[in-house]
Amino acid sequence: MTLYGPHAGLYDLIYHWKDYAQEAERVHSLLLDEGVVDGAHVVEAACGTGQYLGPLGRWYSIWGYDLNEGMVAEARGKGHDARLADMRAHRFGPVDALVCLFSSIGYIAPEDLPAVASCWFESVREGGVVLVEPWIAPETAVSGHMATHTYDSEELKLVRAAVHLREGRVSVLDFHWLVLRPEGVEHFLDPHRLHLTTHEELAAVFTDAGFSVRVEQDGLMPGRGLLVLRRP
Repeated sequence: MTLYGPHAGLYDLIYHWKDYAQEAERVHSLLLDEGVVDGAHVVEAACGTGQYLGPLGRWYSIWGYDLNEGMVAEARGKGHDARLADMRAHRFGPVDALVCLFSSIGYIAPEDLPAVASCWFESVREGGVVLVEPWIAPETAVSGHMATHTYDSEELKLVRAAVHLREGRVSVLDFHWLVLRPEGVEHFLDPHRLHLTTHEELAAVFTDAGFSVRVEQDGLMPGRGLLVLRRP
């Protein structure tokens, strides 16, 4: 995947509105409820620029991995332990818990989900916990939904706009970016494809891999929920 490509440095700016610290508090509470104590060894899959690694590092020994070189470089630039790896093939551990947040699992094609589930099952200890934040469900994916996000400073202004289009069980999001600097305006297209998978379908994949699965409807973002997995 080449999501964001050479523009990974703009990612945190366009998501300046997202309260990672508050969401990390929720993750911490959920992990405590599942018996994952402070000081535990936790890994974040698809860690991106490391925006969760910082706040989660208040409680855990944590590192993350991502497939995108630019995003990993951004995370490392913040001082985080971020590694370049593919969640479809990367095995490690055993660790106490793994988290995969901000709907990153949506980028995984259905035929590749069993490989991800197998890697995660082998990477957490017996009794270990995995939290997965899904992408939106198929029944709520409305074609034609329009969205814009902006960032504004004296040196840099950003506009990102997309119309959510649905092609079968895939969300098509072609983000159009305008990047305004004193020397001029840059436009680029950032295409994303996320797979529309129900909680039940995801749960079945992880159950087949050996996990017990519970769906937490009250997740981090409205309408997405969380899957709470445990290795027996």
